[in-house]
Parts: sequence; structure tokens; C-alpha cells
Amino acid sequence: MKKIKSMILLLAVIGMFAACENDKFYYQDEARVRIEGPYEWAVGTDSLNFSFAVYPSSVQEQEMKMILYVMGEAASTDRTAKLEVDASRTTASAAQYILPETVTVPAGKLEVPFIITLKRSEDLTSQTVSLYLRVAESNDFKIGVVEQNHFCLKWNDVLGKPKNWDTELTEFFGEYSYVKYRFIIDTIGFGEFGNGMTWSELMNYQIIMKTALDEYNASPAGPLKDENGQLVEF
Repeated sequence: MKKIKSMILLLAVIGMFAACENDKFYYQDEARVRIEGPYEWAVGTDSLNFSFAVYPSSVQEQEMKMILYVMGEAASTDRTAKLEVDASRTTASAAQYILPETVTVPAGKLEVPFIITLKRSEDLTSQTVSLYLRVAESNDFKIGVVEQNHFCLKWNDVLGKPKNWDTELTEFFGEYSYVKYRFIIDTIGFGEFGNGMTWSELMNYQIIMKTALDEYNASPAGPLKDENGQLVEF
């Protein structure tokens, strides 16, 4: 009997702590909302960093899937949440992103995804820009917990020399240059090599790059020269 009473008491204590833990994300008196960033980019944080640099030049936009959560009960009608940009903490221009000003929460729902689109621009090759958004009060929702009433996105297009270029990649791609590395990314579609890649795989990429370079040099745009005016070779 004592064991049973002890077990009941333990479960009650656990339930009490669980309730306290969830209190900050639940409101009974008035509906509020909070936001979270893309799981794969920003799990557990209020910001993310993204670079276009390792993507082909043809990639001009990147969609970031955000989630808006209702802190309270579901409603029988659609509701509208508002978002706003904190200009004092934002360095990106309005032309560098697409952000919805409102997010509709359908009837019966407690969460809804929304998209922020980051745009690639020439100036990102030399700088990182930021977008700081936050929840704004609307007719349907108050602002939620401080920890999740905002989110910051930072992005650039700064292409740096891979750390393993001199130790691993020189054998296959030769001397590093910015133009060469960008040509590799635009041709193959990615710029991260290593991490378990075999010698034969890297040799195959070398063959692909030699073929692509021959085709480029034979075109009206050729020959391909790097930022120092030297012919690119593989």
C-alpha cells in the first residue's frame, strides 16, 4: 500500500512540474503566438546563419520554413497574427527578402507554417546581412513569451577556401582560386568535398571538371581565367 501511495505522489509531482513547464507556452485568458525557425537550421535557437556561397549561381532564392504557434486554445474561426521587422536590428534591404506581414491561423489549428524568402544579391559576396523579425500584437493575438517572440536570420554569399583544399583537394583540382571554386560549384552543384568521399569519387569529379573546362574554353566566353588573370586548370 505504501508503495502505491508513493507512486501516486510521484506521478502527481511529475504532473505538477510538467504543468509548470508548459505554462509559459499556454494561456487560458487570452490567445498569444510565438515563432520558431526551420528545424534543420535553427533547432532550439532564435537565429540562423545561411550562405548562398556553396550553392550554384543559378540559385537566387532560399525559402526558410518558419512555424507560428498559438499559445492558448484553438478557435472556431480563422485568426490573424502579425509580424514586423525591427529596423534597428535589420541590415538587409527590403529587396533582399520576402516576409509576410500577416499569417492566417485557420480555424481549429494551433500552429501554421509560413515562409520567409532570402534573396541572393551581388553585395552579399562581401558582407552578411540580417533580418530581425518579431511578433506584433493583432486583433486576435497578444505577443507571446519573450524567448520566442522574435527571430533573426543572417545570410551572405561569401565564398571561402575549404579547409581541406591544401591537404586533400589540391591533388584533384590543383591550386585554389575563387573563380575555380565557383566554377566547380556551378558545374557540380555543391562545394563541400571530403567527409568520407573516396579517392575514386574525387577522381570522377576531377574528370567532370576537366570536361566542363574544355567546353567552357571552347565557347565564346572562354578561356576561363581566375581573379589573378591566370588560366584555370585542373
